[in-house]
Amino acid sequence: MKQYLIILFLVIFPAAIIAQDTVHVTTSYTNGKKNEDYFRNLEGNKHGKYQRFTRYGKLYIEGQYNNGSPVGVWSFYSSDTLGDLVQKLDFDNHKEVMVDSLRVPSLICGPRYFGGNMLQQEYIQQRIKKDFTDTERARLKGTSVLVVFEIDPKTYKPYGIVIEDNALSEDIKLKITKIVSEMPAWLPPVCKSGTPVWRMSVVFLFQ
Repeated sequence: MKQYLIILFLVIFPAAIIAQDTVHVTTSYTNGKKNEDYFRNLEGNKHGKYQRFTRYGKLYIEGQYNNGSPVGVWSFYSSDTLGDLVQKLDFDNHKEVMVDSLRVPSLICGPRYFGGNMLQQEYIQQRIKKDFTDTERARLKGTSVLVVFEIDPKTYKPYGIVIEDNALSEDIKLKITKIVSEMPAWLPPVCKSGTPVWRMSVVFLFQ
């Protein structure tokens, strides 16, 4: 009987630790429908299964995080009432597994950030937290910085980075430039007609 109790304790106890190490987070739209459903670890980073839904209650984004970084294969669905699968990305191998070029929303004909706007902003916020000191972040709190750059049509990496804020020190500009230049390679355009636009921009928001 003692042996059984010990085995049972060893099986249950690790599960309890895992549950205590993450916090379940859900957010909702004003219409009451679920927006996001995910977990945060003790460091405040997303960890484990992630789901995002549309205002219509359809699955919009689904994937996995490992301590704030997207891993594995992510699925992206249309934002309309149909909720059709339009894209799959393999973050472990930085590869687009599937894309419906007729359904992927595109305001312009040009390269696409790997994972879309949400993951682009998460990348920027993580790098701000990592690359800037506490003093720098406190001094820049509430500041938004517009960064303009080109995407190389061969490597799909950013270059020609311009920071349109003359009030920033050179040290701060160098850090922002480094973060943009080290973005993961973008995805090629999927537009069937028109001339691709390779000039992109992104906003750094210091929160």
